[in-house]
Amino acid sequence: MKKKKIFLGGYIDYLNAQNINCKSIATHLDKNIFEVYTMRFSNNNYELIPGVSIFNCFKPYQISIPIAMILGLIRCDIAYFPKHLDTPNWLLKFARILRKPVFTTIEMNMCDRSKLNLIDNFGDVDKMKRHFDLIPYVYGISKFIIYKSTCGVKLQKNPLYLGVENEHFFYRESESLKDIVFIGSLIQRKNIEEFFSLAKKFPNLNFHVIGNKKYLKVSRKRKINYKDDWENKTKKNTELEFLDNITLHGKLSRDNLPKLLRNMDLMFLPSRSEGFPKVILEAAASGVPSIVYSDYGASEWIENGKNGFVVNEFDEVINIVDKLIDNDHLLQSCSKNVVCLAQEFSWKNKIKFWEDEINNILND
Repeated sequence: MKKKKIFLGGYIDYLNAQNINCKSIATHLDKNIFEVYTMRFSNNNYELIPGVSIFNCFKPYQISIPIAMILGLIRCDIAYFPKHLDTPNWLLKFARILRKPVFTTIEMNMCDRSKLNLIDNFGDVDKMKRHFDLIPYVYGISKFIIYKSTCGVKLQKNPLYLGVENEHFFYRESESLKDIVFIGSLIQRKNIEEFFSLAKKFPNLNFHVIGNKKYLKVSRKRKINYKDDWENKTKKNTELEFLDNITLHGKLSRDNLPKLLRNMDLMFLPSRSEGFPKVILEAAASGVPSIVYSDYGASEWIENGKNGFVVNEFDEVINIVDKLIDNDHLLQSCSKNVVCLAQEFSWKNKIKFWEDEINNILND
């Protein structure tokens, strides 16, 4: 049987969610059925993936990356482009000329202008629509994203869920609440101020911040200044109080993140604008339940009080932490149950849905 050739338009050696997902997809696709192509940056170390062909991107990247993408389109039968701003419209038009089907996933709020949204990412709604009009198969990664896509971009009826590499993490059932963690980019849209506020409210608990410290600076006055440079649209400095019960770990490697998570008891994600945060699944694989806001449909995968907590306001976060301090059994129960969430969303389980959708597109 002739293998189906797929090009994954991400960089498997670069640590952010879309690229990590591309690496997982490349790893788990059935190599008896699929011939896989993807990309990497030539100056980074990376693990060889059996059965996966790699296009090396080198400086100057503005030349090598377009060449790699063109070669990927030429060689493949179907292409997946998860990084919208890094996928130019001319490349999508070229795919049409070649009659190569293209699909993508939407991993964040599209249309709600009161929160971080994809429209602002593109600049305006017309630019966004023109981009996605060139992609015949657009999937949301959650039912909430599909339901809320009301700004003219047509999404497929069913979500295409992403997964987690459970085998990379160490499960440990939390016994009592001692350590609370935040994982994410240290920029204002992640609402990191609330994590610091929670740490101030509970000085006897340990709080851990995992994320790139590029824009963090601790002053002599024991203040933390950080700058939100999301897409270079804002240049606003924010000052946070440095607290003795907060540890700034910086950006951890894929090997060191599981080692730290195995010692955590709870995760708090204060962001109000997400898609389906991958870190929730990574924490779940470690037996760490999460407190998240309801703004992005978290109730779709978190059962409140059973495998985590979904809240509307910050006061509810404080109440939950108070309750968990006094109720070890509730924390232990959530810790035990949340690992089932990670198992449900294991890439070993979810890759079959991806293979089915790829085949459906090729047969369309």
